[in-house]
Amino acid sequence: MDDFDSHVFYVTSQGYAGDHWYSWFCKSLNAHPEMFVYIANEGSRPKYFDERSRSERPDLLKFTKFISDVGRTYEATGDCYSYRAHKMQPLVKEYGDKVRWVNLVRHPYVWLFFYTRWRATNMRMGSGKTKPLEHEWNIVEHELYKNLRPYTKDDVHIWAFYRGLTFLNHHMMKDLSIETKHIKLEDIIASKDSFQEVVSYLTHDRVAFDEELLDRVYSWRYEPFRGEEKVYVNADNEKESYEDWQLEAIDKIVSQEAQERFRELGYAL
Repeated sequence: MDDFDSHVFYVTSQGYAGDHWYSWFCKSLNAHPEMFVYIANEGSRPKYFDERSRSERPDLLKFTKFISDVGRTYEATGDCYSYRAHKMQPLVKEYGDKVRWVNLVRHPYVWLFFYTRWRATNMRMGSGKTKPLEHEWNIVEHELYKNLRPYTKDDVHIWAFYRGLTFLNHHMMKDLSIETKHIKLEDIIASKDSFQEVVSYLTHDRVAFDEELLDRVYSWRYEPFRGEEKVYVNADNEKESYEDWQLEAIDKIVSQEAQERFRELGYAL
């Protein structure tokens, strides 16, 4: 491997679904003049150009070479949230520690709120554009939910909630079983030192934020960006607001093992 490629990094997650704090992290990285970062680039292009299905991503190693090339004049270039942690093994095998990556996690109740809301509001698509939502409906494992509250195709807030729970129980557990740095986004939000540590790790100590720039990006934590709504979600409030059908779904879909893994990360359920 050419050492020059070590300026590439990745941040994985189970998507950001319009969660301001996920977009805040990526936009904060981009605020540094020596960083160039995509945000879910490979999740957006298929919606408009039909290059692939929404579940597909480009070959990870080829994409690494691509962003290495387009970001060649920066100290660090990366991608946030296009890939999932359990898909990163080819990168580790090829590059070892030279191309670094971390996995950002969020409180499961907050993540579930944004996951459900993103689909219930048509995934930021324009009026009349429903192909992405059609895809979501078609991949729902409806048989898993036959003993829960019934729903129709139009009841997006119900079937998306169920599918989100399945993600927490299965796909996210696959991610959390991978050996990497699993970092709570809430910890980064709460600590400038934590943010600096992540930046330092991803960039092999090439990039640091001065206090003035840190203060600036941290002033953005609770202010929506262009195209966003002002939405603040508290995990405790979410839990208290759940209706009986939601509590039943949590009880039947999310395993004790998954709940324990979230507790190990420091999330109170």
